[in-house]
Amino acid sequence: MKLSMRTIAVLSAAMLSASFCSCEDKKSSQADSQPSEVTETAASDTTSASDVKTTAKTTETTAADDKDKKTETTSASETTKADGTTTAAAATTATADAQKPTKAAKKGFDSSFEAAKAYYNAYLKGDADAVYDMLCDEEIEAYHSYLRSTELLEGQNPQVVFKRSNVINAIKQSIGAIHGLMKEKSDVPPEKWTVSLTEELLRPTGENELKDFNKVLSTDFTAASDCGYVYYKDGNDDHSFIGNGCAFVELDGRWYLSYTTIMNAELITYLDIF
Repeated sequence: MKLSMRTIAVLSAAMLSASFCSCEDKKSSQADSQPSEVTETAASDTTSASDVKTTAKTTETTAADDKDKKTETTSASETTKADGTTTAAAATTATADAQKPTKAAKKGFDSSFEAAKAYYNAYLKGDADAVYDMLCDEEIEAYHSYLRSTELLEGQNPQVVFKRSNVINAIKQSIGAIHGLMKEKSDVPPEKWTVSLTEELLRPTGENELKDFNKVLSTDFTAASDCGYVYYKDGNDDHSFIGNGCAFVELDGRWYLSYTTIMNAELITYLDIF
């Protein structure tokens, strides 16, 4: 597999030859104190000064008690309000902390060889999501922008045509095809197979070739490499077959599976876009 704009030409030729088909009580209560009912008994026509004094004192004491109760009730209410405010503030803080975005996992690989190993391991395990997560977001957007500048999709939005679910479905079909060949060759389950991958199989992309690639996609990849012929081997009877090639691009010191290359070479036949 060769990283170059010939891969885009493959898509262009295929698309131009066919039509596109698809595409958010408080309840408050207040107790009113009722005045005590005073009943007078006429034991004599006159009331002693002592009785008057006693009555006055009793009245004063009752009033004082009522005042204390009212004060106590008010204080309790204010305390509850203060506690409520504190609780709400704490809850707000906790909610804000919970809503803070978590740090995204670092994407990409340290080298093209590490990226290639992860790619083929994902194929052996049948993990289509892992394959998709190896892609570079910048290249995905650049590829879609390139398609929008052409008439290849007949006005359809590339982000819809090539949405994640569609691409992952194509990857699953590609993995299924590889696993199908394994079943034809051997009884060894796919996850037990190996791939004849070595660092020597990764060919660095030439400077001019990379420059042309960046020019067409308006990207700034600093390096790229292609993985040519690899063999899937069952490990027992040495049954093998030539597998799917791939290419990788480097951006900001991290290596990614080339979206443009895998789309136009490995996945184009599994995408329902014609």
